[in-house]
Amino acid sequence: MRWLVPLGLLVLVVIFELGPSRWLEEAFGHSAHFVAEVAVYGTIGPALAFLTLSILGRWLDERETADLQAQILARAREHSLTNQQLTDEVLQGLFAVSVLLAATESDQLPPTSAQSLSEAEKTLDATIRRLREHLLDHPAKQS
Repeated sequence: MRWLVPLGLLVLVVIFELGPSRWLEEAFGHSAHFVAEVAVYGTIGPALAFLTLSILGRWLDERETADLQAQILARAREHSLTNQQLTDEVLQGLFAVSVLLAATESDQLPPTSAQSLSEAEKTLDATIRRLREHLLDHPAKQS
């Protein structure tokens, strides 16, 4: 763009000055030649500047949007990785607690404590199972 617009204007000026400009001056005089130059250079120059600035503005907007999308995608990937690590840690912690509960000898505890311990173990196992099922059903969210 930086070279195309000035080169285009140069070609336009050379063509106009060598062709129609001479013909206008010879056929209609200096006044018509002056009016034609003002009309050509007064409209084409600003029109090309407007077009160039419009294209540049659009390009900058698209670049800004692409940069913003890249930042959002990077944050989403980072968030997904953090969620995956946290889920793995929670699952391992829940499994460790479940193993501890299962290893506890319930025959040495009072009946109410043994029953509460058994219910807690069942609840914990169900939670682990639901979490695993959720992770297996949504593998795309982990990657």
